[in-house]
Amino acid sequence: MNGSALTGPGFSEARLIASLEEQAHSVDVTFAAAGRDLGEGLSLFDALKERLTALSGQLSGQGIAAAGATFRRLAEGLRPLRQTLSDETAALVDIATHSTAAGRTLEKLVEHIRLITILARSARIESISIQGVGRDFGDFANEIVELTTQAKATIETCARDHSRMSGLLTAALASQREFETRYGPALWALADKLLVTIAEVESRQRRGVELASEAATRSGTIAMAAGMAIVAMQSGDSVRQRLEHAIAGLRLAASLDEGPATGLADESRDAARRLLFALESAQLEATAETLAQDTQAIEQNLLVLRNDTGELVDLVMSLYGTGGAETGSFMAELGGDLAQASALLAKCNSARAGVDQVAKALGNLLDICQQTVDALATTVSNIVLIGTNAGLRAARVGSNGRSLVVIAQELKFAADLVARDSRTLPPSFEQMQKASAELKREGRLDATHFNAFDREMGEALAVMKEISGKLASELERLTREGTAFGRVVDQARLGFSGVGASADALAAAGDAIAGMGEPVPPADPASETAARDWVTAQTYHRYTMTAERTIHSRIVGATEAGGAMPAQPQPQPAEDDLDALLF
Repeated sequence: MNGSALTGPGFSEARLIASLEEQAHSVDVTFAAAGRDLGEGLSLFDALKERLTALSGQLSGQGIAAAGATFRRLAEGLRPLRQTLSDETAALVDIATHSTAAGRTLEKLVEHIRLITILARSARIESISIQGVGRDFGDFANEIVELTTQAKATIETCARDHSRMSGLLTAALASQREFETRYGPALWALADKLLVTIAEVESRQRRGVELASEAATRSGTIAMAAGMAIVAMQSGDSVRQRLEHAIAGLRLAASLDEGPATGLADESRDAARRLLFALESAQLEATAETLAQDTQAIEQNLLVLRNDTGELVDLVMSLYGTGGAETGSFMAELGGDLAQASALLAKCNSARAGVDQVAKALGNLLDICQQTVDALATTVSNIVLIGTNAGLRAARVGSNGRSLVVIAQELKFAADLVARDSRTLPPSFEQMQKASAELKREGRLDATHFNAFDREMGEALAVMKEISGKLASELERLTREGTAFGRVVDQARLGFSGVGASADALAAAGDAIAGMGEPVPPADPASETAARDWVTAQTYHRYTMTAERTIHSRIVGATEAGGAMPAQPQPQPAEDDLDALLF
């Protein structure tokens, strides 16, 4: 069968060759562009890993650990406050109860002293009218007036101090109750919130450490997928070479029309043409199959790259982000809560200072009143002694001193009342002093404590703000670089969307070549051998891959004369094995 029977006017061969050249160029450009994109993507991925390392370090550093310890101290300091305030209020109520009783007693004592003063003056006047005893009893009456005046001054001082104390006590109790009402619930809530914050910070710390391990695992998967994609992309060059070899074979088939220039007889040329079409058809079909398989592998690896990287970024954002499209860290919200807590502590510090001032003044007055009561005890004992002596002296006067006897008896009775009522004052003030100890005990949450709380809260808040700023910056960069990486991978995947069509086109070209021309009867063995030797000599030395040589051996076969294919100078056998492994 002549060449024209196989190729017609040459139009079909020319179109196939042009189409194959176009496909070779398209595959070469697509793989090269995808390789550049993937190389850029791997650089971005390295930046992503750096971001992850930085983010993990933010939550495992000493700064946030110290802040967490501060929150725990604050929570432990505020949680007992409910009971402390209750105990202080109860102490103030107890003081108020005993203060009221002491106030009534002081009022009675003042009345008793007034009565004694009146009786002493009456005794002095009466003694003047009685001859014989006037001077002695008059001096005695003057002594009674002097003592009662002194006792009255002491009692009035005590009553005045007690009145001041009552006013302070009323103010302290009102301030305490106002503090409880205004700030108590907020402080309980703050203590609970700080405990939640501690748990959250500790959880974030643990998850931050775990993230490093999980990110390393995912990074390994992504790096492996990237490596496999890079290896698979090397097939782009091999596909291009194989297409070039197939195109050269088709051109060689066309050159057989030159006749004697080939050195082959007509029958051998027909056999060589048939062999070349069969050979290049098989090469194209195999190349199309390889291209389809490699393209599918590359697309799968790129999909792994895209999905795993997206999941990794989502994992980080769920751990550190505040939700939605925001890139700030959870510490930004935490910082806002702590700023409100700091403002609350500052208000408590101011309000508590007023309560502490009243409590301190109240304690000082209690000490003064206690001293006054102690001094009153001596005065009262003297009044009782004088009242007794007045009765004895009045009895010696006789019938003329009956009025003095009556006055003396009244003095003795009044002195007994003063002694009886004054004995109730020390227990009352002792109970008040005992209750006031709750206002002075070591470790109570006074303004000093609130000031320390506020200072520590401010320091912890400053640490949180610093970490929050760094973390927000890292998250923003992570989001930006993650988006860029995804865009690059998507671009590479988009580029490969047309490679599948190229594989189909190559397979169709192989089918077209296989069907070109009319079927021809087999040539005689000598012509077939000559054709095989010529085709082998013209094509075999071009092959650079084991797959090409295998197909050649299957289609063309060994020569009868030599019994083996000619030696292939390149690549070396070890490189052939590597080609077979990769392609």
